[in-house]
Amino acid sequence: MVNRYGNLSPLDLEGINSWEQLQDVLQWTHNKRVIAEFRDLAAEDASFSPDFSIPRHRLRVASTILEDDTSAMVLCRFWLFYVILGKAAEFQTPIYGIPVPTYQETLKFKPQIQLYFQEDLQDVDRDYSPVAGEISFRLMNETAESLSEANLQTYANKINTSFASGSGFVWRKGKTLCAYTDREHGYSLRLLCRNAAEGKRVIEQVLDIQNHNPNWEYLTINENDQPSDAYPTIPPMERILGESRRMPRSRPIASVRFQTAYLHIRGIARAIVLIDRSGRHRRTVVRAS
Repeated sequence: MVNRYGNLSPLDLEGINSWEQLQDVLQWTHNKRVIAEFRDLAAEDASFSPDFSIPRHRLRVASTILEDDTSAMVLCRFWLFYVILGKAAEFQTPIYGIPVPTYQETLKFKPQIQLYFQEDLQDVDRDYSPVAGEISFRLMNETAESLSEANLQTYANKINTSFASGSGFVWRKGKTLCAYTDREHGYSLRLLCRNAAEGKRVIEQVLDIQNHNPNWEYLTINENDQPSDAYPTIPPMERILGESRRMPRSRPIASVRFQTAYLHIRGIARAIVLIDRSGRHRRTVVRAS
C-alpha cells in the first residue's frame, strides 16, 4: 500500500482498524507536503534515494511518515516538520506589523475595541482564502486606569447582544467605501459595503455598543464610477520573478460573519477576549449566547 518513504497507492479500507485508517490519511496528506518541501532532492518520491551523510536527506527521511510508525513517532515527525523546520508558519497569513511591547512603548492610546469578522468556510471561493473584516473604535471616556471588570462585562454583554447572538451578525462587504469619522467619540470607521444602506446598518450596530446615535453628517460615501473595472472580481495575472501569479483581490464581494471581539489596553500586551464565537479562545469575559 505504501512504500518505505510514504508513496501511497490507492487505499483499500477493507479490514483495517481506525488507527490504520487515520495513519494512512496522515501519510497521504502529510507526505505530499514533505515531498513538495524537499522537491529539490528528487522530482518524484519513488526516485528519492537518501544519502544519510547529507543533512537535508536526513531531514526528509525523518519528516516522512512510514507505514509501521507508532502514533508517538507520527507526532514527533509532525513536530520536526511543522515546528522545528517552521513549516507551520505557512498556515499563518503574513502580517506587516511591530511587536505589541514596542508599539506600546512608542505610543499612548485610549482603550480600543476590535471586532473581527470572517467569511463562512462553505462560501469561500475555491482559489482564495476566506474574506475577513475588522472594525475598531476607541473608548474615549475610558483609560487603562478607569476600566474595571464590571466595565468589561458591560461591553462584552452589549457585543453579545448586538453581534454574537443567534448565528452571528453578518456584514455584507462590497466595493462601496463608507467612511464615518467622529473622533470625539472614538470613531474613524472605513467600511467596504455593498451599498450605502448596508454601511449605515453596520455603523448603527457598532455605535450601539456605546449607546451612541449616528450623526450622518459624519458619513462620506465613496463609490467608483466603474467598480467592476477598478476592483475586478477575478484579479489579473502578473509576471513576478519569472512566474505568472494571480494578484490579490481588491474589495471582494463577500458576507463576513462576526467571530470575536477584543479589547486592547495599553499596559497589557495580549488583547482581552471579550467574546468569541469561533471557538479558538478558551478564556473570554462572557460566553457567546
